Amino acid sequence: MDMNNIVYAGRDGARAEELTATKKYWQFIRCAARGELKTAKHRENYARGDILIIPPLCDFERSAAGIGESYIFMDGTALPFRQPAAVPDEQGGGIAHAFAQAERYYAMQSLKAAAVLGCLGDLIINYIVMQTERSAYSPPVKLVRADIDANVSNPAYALDGFLRALPLNGDYVRKLFKKETGVTPHDYLLGERMKLAARLIVSGMSNQYSRYSVGQIAEMCGFADPLYFSRVFKKYYGCAPSEYGR
Repeated sequence: MDMNNIVYAGRDGARAEELTATKKYWQFIRCAARGELKTAKHRENYARGDILIIPPLCDFERSAAGIGESYIFMDGTALPFRQPAAVPDEQGGGIAHAFAQAERYYAMQSLKAAAVLGCLGDLIINYIVMQTERSAYSPPVKLVRADIDANVSNPAYALDGFLRALPLNGDYVRKLFKKETGVTPHDYLLGERMKLAARLIVSGMSNQYSRYSVGQIAEMCGFADPLYFSRVFKKYYGCAPSEYGR
């Protein structure tokens, strides 16, 4: 599953209600007014400009209708929240800007725009993690994520070797990683490589001075074998890399 995939970004309250009713997606609301959101076991106060985070499968009531200035729904998201949470925008207004960009590119409904949306989804989640006072992940999971992120483009990267070298039981780390992120370490690595591949394909196809071959893209995404890369990419996105670029 693609991580932090934006399935809707906009200001249509009716559409937001429809998606909320499915209980399938993570919901992020840029609040237009102060209020309170309640669940059976939790109350969350929010202020104007806050980002209200609502996990999937969450039944809730809010103190006033029309709280949302802007709505974003994502799937494939891994956050530690089990109840709604409100976080303030970062000091420079970065989350508000990312929301506005997501609205713009969602409205385009094109493959090239989809690649940008994938980056914006990641950016919004990273902003939220930074704005959360407590650490989003445990130290072992943060360590594994950091090592994977540093080696996405490395064909010689041995994730199993890194996990074995940790001063913790490998099975424990794998289970902890999946519990906190929703995916295994290997699936996380594959997802990051596939997102990088999609971005490279779109940027390469849109720039006549830097067109990438499938072999070049495979190598930049940590794959030594272009044919294997193409098979994985087609399984992940449903089309060959050359078709995705068009």
